Amino acid sequence: MRKKKVDEQAGITQDDLLAILERSARPNFTKRRLTQLTSEGLLPQLRRTSRAGSNTALYIWEQEVIEQATYLYDLLERGESRHRILLALWLSGYDVPFAPILARWIEPIDTLLHNLTGGEQDPDDALDHISSGLVQHVEPKWKFSPRPDEVIRDVGTDEWRELMEFFLDVLAVPTYVPDETSSENVLRTLQRINRIAQADADAEEMLSWILSLRRVYTLPRLRDTLVNATVEEWARAREDYLALCHLLHRLAALFPRRNALLTAEMRQAVFLTWGSRLPPLLLTLRYSGYGERIDEALADFNEVLNAFTDPGISERLARM
Repeated sequence: MRKKKVDEQAGITQDDLLAILERSARPNFTKRRLTQLTSEGLLPQLRRTSRAGSNTALYIWEQEVIEQATYLYDLLERGESRHRILLALWLSGYDVPFAPILARWIEPIDTLLHNLTGGEQDPDDALDHISSGLVQHVEPKWKFSPRPDEVIRDVGTDEWRELMEFFLDVLAVPTYVPDETSSENVLRTLQRINRIAQADADAEEMLSWILSLRRVYTLPRLRDTLVNATVEEWARAREDYLALCHLLHRLAALFPRRNALLTAEMRQAVFLTWGSRLPPLLLTLRYSGYGERIDEALADFNEVLNAFTDPGISERLARM
């Protein structure tokens, strides 16, 4: 018996989709499951139409649902959590509920911010809470640990606490500006750490770079950016992330022996792990006026990869 061909103009019915999935060795969906997944927003809503030459109601999807349903099926079969399924579909460009994804990005920011500041809204009160928390709960662990950290021991507990307090103040309080004494103390500590690590880094440049992050990555500003970003801005952050993934895929392809060791599940895990972290950071960079920097960095990365298309270089890399 000939298999029924799907009418591209008529669209895809539930029966059509189940048959297509079964032919691709994906037999475990049912009409009831498709209805449930549609109600959860993991599949698009069906569109009501009518059968040709009849007024009988017909509910269909567009052709694109095949690819989405196939991807969703594989995610469910791998036992991915609902959040990771939503994230995977959104990162792949499908229209799914975004509020749960956004909530998972905001929750850890809220938790960390509350732990640091105790929920204090006044900047001075927040700074006091950070300082007292370090003195009461963290510094004793450094001082009385049976196996003290070598760097903390060499730098000095007081100096290390002041350095950590500086970092946390910058992270949690956007209006924080260190006074001259604090800046000098932090600079000396950074110089001492460089000597211990035998690093050539410029401590003054490091301090300036850390302070410049206040314009972008303090926790309150990061949270405000994520909450207030438009649909278009989130879509652009997703495009940036996918562009980076494409470049990394090209990089991995230059080393076929190593690349062959990565299974589809491993690639998916890496895609989602970094996908749960990078889009908010990329969004915040563009939101803060660094969009051209992102474009330049991606373009430079692409140019580097293009240089490896030379057959001789590609052959040498393939043997590595």
